[in-house]
Amino acid sequence: MAVIAVTGSVTHRYRAERGLLRLAVELEGDDRSSVVDDGVTVHNRVTEQATTLRRQGAATWWTARSVSVGPVTEPVAIDGTRASSVRYRTRSTIEVRFQDFTALADWVGELAHVEGVTIEGVEWSLGHARRAEVEQDARLAAVADAVARASDYADALGLGAPELQAVYEPGLRPGEGGAGGVPFMASRSMMAGSSVDASGSVVFDLQPDDIEVTATISADFTA
Repeated sequence: MAVIAVTGSVTHRYRAERGLLRLAVELEGDDRSSVVDDGVTVHNRVTEQATTLRRQGAATWWTARSVSVGPVTEPVAIDGTRASSVRYRTRSTIEVRFQDFTALADWVGELAHVEGVTIEGVEWSLGHARRAEVEQDARLAAVADAVARASDYADALGLGAPELQAVYEPGLRPGEGGAGGVPFMASRSMMAGSSVDASGSVVFDLQPDDIEVTATISADFTA
């Protein structure tokens, strides 16, 4: 009897279904009250638009979960003497998850002109229900790949049909360090140029990469 140890892996690619837009509202100035008031005005303007986009169905969810306000000390030179000046800065972050990528691109084009708004990027993903489905598909395909590999080795060695003894996720094989693995979903965002819409406004052409879902296992067979 021979022991055959193999790995099984698979990578599937899917079109993105969601785009998570990350924004920051950041303003700075010499007068604390003015900076705070302006920061609140811009922040609320953006969140009101996010709420409208969600109600219209273009976005599925949004959150604004961090805010900071405080002094910023900057070095200055006065008559050749080093000193420091105090300015004030306010910063808040907002995330909006879109399912309508045209609306996403249009809104990015609008926000690009708003003073104090920084567009920090877009993260592409699948919807929650779809994600669970494709992760299961990846796990099943990884096991099938391991079975096929074991069969190939058994055939090459002139052995009988291999029998499965154990299946391990990464890091779970006895004596192997690391944590257990699950299907990995990778996504990237790309902003490629710009275009002009029917109203004459300049908008970004957003083209998401495919979402990669990867699963890897190892398995022991006997033949």
